[in-house]
Amino acid sequence: MGDMKAPKNAKIILIGASTGGPGVIEKLISALPEHFSVPICIVQHFPSELTHSFVSRLQTCTSNKVVESSEGLILEEGSIVVARGGMHIGFQMKNCCVVITQGCEAIRNDFIPSVDVMMLSAAEIYEPSSILAILLSGIGDDGAEGMVKIKSLGGFTICQDEKSSAVFGMPGRAIERGGASSVLPVDEVAEMMVRFGK
Repeated sequence: MGDMKAPKNAKIILIGASTGGPGVIEKLISALPEHFSVPICIVQHFPSELTHSFVSRLQTCTSNKVVESSEGLILEEGSIVVARGGMHIGFQMKNCCVVITQGCEAIRNDFIPSVDVMMLSAAEIYEPSSILAILLSGIGDDGAEGMVKIKSLGGFTICQDEKSSAVFGMPGRAIERGGASSVLPVDEVAEMMVRFGK
């Protein structure tokens, strides 16, 4: 299932993943053009001790700055922010800038960071039509609620297809609940990110 009518002029791209996600995320980031301007926020289910090395790996894939999340971090044009293991990330407006907020309390599921927490927070801060939300391979249903919410408000949501997913739990649950604008293989997800960011 593919719908290539993704809106232009994105303000933010959200990526959620768990098992099978790191390699796919590297592939997506590697496919971005130099100086890609849309900020990207990533929740990959990792323990805290692995986040830093993942950030370092992603930095080798792009000329854009890749950073680990921190409280109050300003979400700048072209930045790629990876949620620190053991910390949720959300968003708030501060002095006309979007900044990252963090928390470690269990909110919706056992995953900290949670894809749902990130996506639901973004839906409150950004004009929904300016959001591209992507849900990749992973166990469970984290992200399904956020995808449904963003899509229902007019945002564009993409789920990785079953064939290219190591584990189809997370994207599969989002699709079942009506949270996918498109279901695409990895290569086409990367193409859509570039098209959405123009």
